[in-house]
Amino acid sequence: MRIVILFMLLLLYSSSEARKKTSSKHSNVDESERTPPVQSNKYSSKQKRSNLLGYLQTGQSSSVTFQLNTKRSTDKLQKVDSSSEPAAVVSGGSKRDEDNTIEDVDEDKIDEILRDATKNLVIFFYDGRAKCPGCGDALSEVEEIDDDIEATGYIEVVKTDDRSVARELGVTTFPSLVYFRRRNPITYDGDFKDSEVVLRWLRSHDEVVTWDLTDDNFEDKTDSYSPDEGALDCYNADEPDCNAFVSSWETVAHKLRGIVHVGKVDTSISDDVTERFRLDDAQCPTFLLFHRGKMYRYKDAAKDIRSLSAFALHKFKEQRGHRIPEPPTALEHFYEHVKERILDVLDDSQALSVIGVGGLILIVAVTLFIKARRVQKGGANTEKPKVN
Repeated sequence: MRIVILFMLLLLYSSSEARKKTSSKHSNVDESERTPPVQSNKYSSKQKRSNLLGYLQTGQSSSVTFQLNTKRSTDKLQKVDSSSEPAAVVSGGSKRDEDNTIEDVDEDKIDEILRDATKNLVIFFYDGRAKCPGCGDALSEVEEIDDDIEATGYIEVVKTDDRSVARELGVTTFPSLVYFRRRNPITYDGDFKDSEVVLRWLRSHDEVVTWDLTDDNFEDKTDSYSPDEGALDCYNADEPDCNAFVSSWETVAHKLRGIVHVGKVDTSISDDVTERFRLDDAQCPTFLLFHRGKMYRYKDAAKDIRSLSAFALHKFKEQRGHRIPEPPTALEHFYEHVKERILDVLDDSQALSVIGVGGLILIVAVTLFIKARRVQKGGANTEKPKVN
């Protein structure tokens, strides 16, 4: 019995060992089939490293290219936004207009502000009808200093595309800026690239430097025969086209400050000056320069700030000077004063005018009557018969 059991155990052990060997052989065969040769493994590793390096390089360059392209795209978008937003402001339909940074006004509103003598006024002119490439950027620069300007408490900033206002102030190019100081305008002659430059210009041009001259103070102010140089703008306030140069003339006065005395005279109310210098309304405005007792008349067609300043500084020497007309004498002054007083009385009193006209008619009638009586008497004397 024991021998049988031992024999069965031996058979079981032999079969288990045979199974183990068979399974090990199958596993080795599978492993050999799955695992590539050593040479193939080395090649695969090199290939993987090469592919990885290439990926990293490609990925890095792609990343850099993406960043650059993204940056350029962002820059382009920023440029488009920065250029398109002010354009929308000018047209009146953007965020800045909603915030009312600078009020868009018309001629009536400007007149209303100017009637308030306690405030100065800065007017930004833009072109609302045609394309104005620089208007948007210029407006943005002015809006940057808007709060600083109005913080003074006596300056208000507005913008307008009203062509009638621009024409009255001699504005022909856009964008432009005109600064009213106590109703005296001056034209900004710089660019709008830097808002701080505009702000410094406004602060430095707060004072009115052009002399207002009349028949009464002309000679005392100018002293035409003195060695000091003086420039004169003869304009007619009743003529809009002639009056439009006053703003630019004030800019010339600031440029020549300390070198040439600059004044202006309204020919519509200063008859003596008009007659003395033989000023013609057809040539209005007329620019004169007094230099060492000589008078020089500006004759160029261009009447801009740069040309007028150059004429007052040195260009006048290219022409021959003329003798300055003598000022009116005391008797002429008295005669002109009496004449003006009589004209004023006649203009103010309609009744007196009627009386004067009636008196003149009466004098003429009496004169004709007396002359007729003399004619009748002469005819009667000739008709008397002769005595023999």
